[in-house]
Amino acid sequence: MGASRWCGVLLSLWLAPVAWAGQYVLVAGQANTVPVSARVLNGEQVCNLEITVPGQPPFERVVRAPFFDTRIAITPGNEASVLVQWRGLSRRTPEGVVNACPTQGDLAFNVVRDNALTRAVWSAMLAQLSPAKAECVRVGMTHEKVRPEWFDFNDARPSAEDLRIQRVFSQCDAFLARPKAWGAQSPAGHACTLAGGIQTRCEGFFSAQVNGKTQVITQEVAIQMQLSNQPWSTGVREIAGAKNKRAQLEKERVVRLEAEEAARVQAIEDERLLAEKQAAEAKLAEQRAIQAKIDALKAQIAEDKIRKEKERIENRNWLLKQVDKMTGKTQPVPTEAAKPTQPASAAEPAVAPSAAPAVAPVAAPVPAPAPVSAPAPASAPASAPAPAPAPAAGPAK
Repeated sequence: MGASRWCGVLLSLWLAPVAWAGQYVLVAGQANTVPVSARVLNGEQVCNLEITVPGQPPFERVVRAPFFDTRIAITPGNEASVLVQWRGLSRRTPEGVVNACPTQGDLAFNVVRDNALTRAVWSAMLAQLSPAKAECVRVGMTHEKVRPEWFDFNDARPSAEDLRIQRVFSQCDAFLARPKAWGAQSPAGHACTLAGGIQTRCEGFFSAQVNGKTQVITQEVAIQMQLSNQPWSTGVREIAGAKNKRAQLEKERVVRLEAEEAARVQAIEDERLLAEKQAAEAKLAEQRAIQAKIDALKAQIAEDKIRKEKERIENRNWLLKQVDKMTGKTQPVPTEAAKPTQPASAAEPAVAPSAAPAVAPVAAPVPAPAPVSAPAPASAPASAPAPAPAPAAGPAK
């Protein structure tokens, strides 16, 4: 078969309304499985055929509506074609009698060396389709057990596969025309918004009722269900990778928020501890300042005591000197090393016992330094003449 002839076949197939017709070709020397279909018009649902293939004894097959077809194996030799014939023949079975199909016919299958041309034609036909429809047609042909790469679309004679091929194309049109949950977006992946306004990536999926439960199915299974007139549906779900990434980002966000909250709490705690430390330091500084004032005051009081004791001792020394002058006896002078807090009575035993009566009047509490005024020493000479009357007692003896 020439290449120009096959180009004409392609052109006629895609420019004219689709009316599928053709036959399988057989490869010489190889076993080929091809369908044989009887045309039954009397409303029979099941009937019997007797089939004759060259080189084989006649055999029977029971066929059923709607296609009334059966598949047979043929291994051709070097002949150009193989003629297969059939006729209706009743058959007795354990279940009863199967009526003969009210028909007879024959079909010649061409024998070729290989299927390079038919395969090229089929590939060119698929190339004319959209990717989605081409995939659907491939799945449909497999589901219907049609082998288009072995099918001669240039053969105008009807075959059992014509209706199946037509069914595949029409069902694929219906499958693609049905609205999908993902709309015009790519089912493989598209931007979507989940409940709560979460932006992510989603993918489309097919589903169906399996054993009373909704299960996710592949597109191939959905096409097969479409060809079998079974219900199927579609949906949209978040892509697993996007979901995992979003979950990871959410986890990282939660960890970050927890870290920020922990840092905030720690900062508050640090601020509190710093404030307490500063307050303690301020209180300690205040206590130290107070203690310093107290110590200074104590030092001042001690200095005042020492000064007053020194003045007392000085005043006492002056009085002792006056007493000495009056008594004519020298009184021991207290040293400055005397304890400022030592009572006057404690220092008195240092005086001679004979002088005790004379000192007793002086041991009275000394008035405050104020009475001991500066002019007091000036009065000492005035009292000097007091001892003068002593010599006058001489004549009395």
